[in-house]
Amino acid sequence: MKHIITGCLLLALFFSTGCNKDEDKQQPAGPVVTAIWPSSGTAGIIVTLKGKNFSYVRAENKVQFNGADAVVIEAASNQLQVVSPASGATGPVTVEVGNNKTQGPVYAYVPAMEEYIVETFSGSTAGSVDGPVATALFRNPEGVAIDANGRLIVTDRGNNRIRMIAGGNTSAIAGNTAAGYTDATGAAAQFKLPWKAAADAAGNIYVADRDNHAIRKITPAGEVSTLAGGNGAGYADGAGAAAKFNQPLDVAVDAAGNVYVADNLNHRIRKVTPDGTVTTLAGSSAGFANGTGAAAQFKNPSGLDIDKDGNILVADRLNHRIRKVTPAGEVTVIAGDGNTGYRDGDAAGARFADPYGISGDKNGNIFIADLNNNKIRKVDAEGIVSTIAGTAKGYADGAGAAAQFNGPTDVCVDADGVIYVADLTNHCIRKISLMK
Repeated sequence: MKHIITGCLLLALFFSTGCNKDEDKQQPAGPVVTAIWPSSGTAGIIVTLKGKNFSYVRAENKVQFNGADAVVIEAASNQLQVVSPASGATGPVTVEVGNNKTQGPVYAYVPAMEEYIVETFSGSTAGSVDGPVATALFRNPEGVAIDANGRLIVTDRGNNRIRMIAGGNTSAIAGNTAAGYTDATGAAAQFKLPWKAAADAAGNIYVADRDNHAIRKITPAGEVSTLAGGNGAGYADGAGAAAKFNQPLDVAVDAAGNVYVADNLNHRIRKVTPDGTVTTLAGSSAGFANGTGAAAQFKNPSGLDIDKDGNILVADRLNHRIRKVTPAGEVTVIAGDGNTGYRDGDAAGARFADPYGISGDKNGNIFIADLNNNKIRKVDAEGIVSTIAGTAKGYADGAGAAAQFNGPTDVCVDADGVIYVADLTNHCIRKISLMK
């Protein structure tokens, strides 16, 4: 009798265990999303979700973009193709199969790209010729800036000259093709690989004279003097010639006439008062850190501008980020995840490759000369990064998406929103405007 009972118990246990196994098999594993491509874009584009445990039956996969239903057009166990919904917003993508739901990566919505047209404004082959914009020649133009009267200032690096384009004509402001270091007027003055420039409200032009390690000033009459530095490379705060810079690359001027300097090899943002007194606003050794003053770190900052609120915009080149410095020296990140690459979308995840020049407009948009991507990028007031012009390295005018640049180093925006680009290796100045 004991053996019969034991046998029955074993049979019961066997069937019970078997039933549980069958029940386990009937519970499908939940979906898993491992990747989304592209991770940013507009509404109405095809987005691919990679993962596992999706249903082969399209209708059994419920996909939402931050809560908005997406249409599934292709389905396999490891991949779904869906259409980004028009009603969606930046946020996570979720997939639900049966009673199992999972959350995947974020899809960042970007606005439908405005259509821009790129034209050659002036220049063609390398040379040094003044006159009408159609025949003027430049040699590796490094910087562009707009003055208070809407005139375009060109830092003609390869010619060691500062030039002006106004009324359809190109003329020389100061410097000659010979590199040197001379304070004088007009062509008698000398620069040594001047990098970029900026103008104040009174019409004075300030030049980051890179290889003279100096900040030079040009009056409206063309008289060149040294505002600060010029006594060899180094790092020192102080007045005039007692201050030292190490390859200053760009300058920006605020409403009070203070000049801010992207001090490249010192990895700092410096401030020069109108009387030539230099202090360090932010930065210390090469690296990446947000913070105030010396607690912050940059890595070869190369581009500066002042935004509509008086903050300093920085193209932090080898950190591949766009930074902001308040007048009090507090440093934060505007855009870029710190990795070199190319990715549009939400500012925090965007990627640049040596962002080199920068300019803000009156609407809070920021434009960037993205050097090694050979593109002109835009960060809008909502923090969305997009590409307005440029594809592969080369030279081509036309629609923004088809245009080509070769080493764009600087940008500036005029009062009408027209963007000018220093297209370094194409030896020309390009013009970008919205298609009408």
